[in-house]
Amino acid sequence: MKIKQIVLLIIGVCCMCTLGVAQGLDLDDEDRQEPKKVNPLHANGLNYVGVGFEIGPTLNRRRFGQPVHFGLPVKVYLGREKKGRFLVRTGIHYFPVPAERRFVGYSHSFTTIVPLAIGYRRNIGDWYLEGSLGAALTTEAAIYKDASLGKSRIAYREINYGVEIGKQIGDFDLGLAVYNTGPIPFHLLCAGFKSSYRIKW
Repeated sequence: MKIKQIVLLIIGVCCMCTLGVAQGLDLDDEDRQEPKKVNPLHANGLNYVGVGFEIGPTLNRRRFGQPVHFGLPVKVYLGREKKGRFLVRTGIHYFPVPAERRFVGYSHSFTTIVPLAIGYRRNIGDWYLEGSLGAALTTEAAIYKDASLGKSRIAYREINYGVEIGKQIGDFDLGLAVYNTGPIPFHLLCAGFKSSYRIKW
C-alpha cells in the first residue's frame, strides 16, 4: 500500500509541474505579443475638437457701426495632460451693420473675421483658462442697393489674439472670450459668450 501511495504522489506532482510549465509558456507568449499601437497623446485624457456658437458685443469704437457679432468657433485640442492642452483656434466671426447705421446706398454691409491661431488651455478643476495668438483674414463687404454696382469686398490679413475663461460641464464648455484683431488703434475688439461641445477623438 505504501508503494502505491508513493506512486500516486509522484504522478500527482508530475501533473502539477506539467500544468505549471504550460501556464508559464502561455504567459511567455502573451509577453512576446506586440504592444497595441496607440496615440501617445491619449496617455492622460483624449484629444478633442470643440465646436460651438458665440454671441457678444463689440467693445471699442467699432461698436458704433457694428455693435454685435456672431461666431462659430472651432478649436482642436492636443495634449498629454488633463491639466493643460495645446490648441489650434479657427472658425468665423460675423459683424453685421444694422440698417440704421449703413452708408446711404448700401442694402447690406458686414465684416467677417476668420482666425488661425495657436495657444494653450489650462484646466483648473472644472474651470479653464485659454490664450491664443495668430493671424486672421478680415473681409469688409458691402452690397449696393443699385444692383448694377454689384458689391464691394476688401480682404486683408491682420494679427489676432484672444483669451477665454469658462467652466466645463460634462462635454460642454461655457465661457467668456475676448478677441482683438488688427493693430491698435485700427483694431476690432470684441467679447463673446460661448457655448461649445467637445468631440473626443
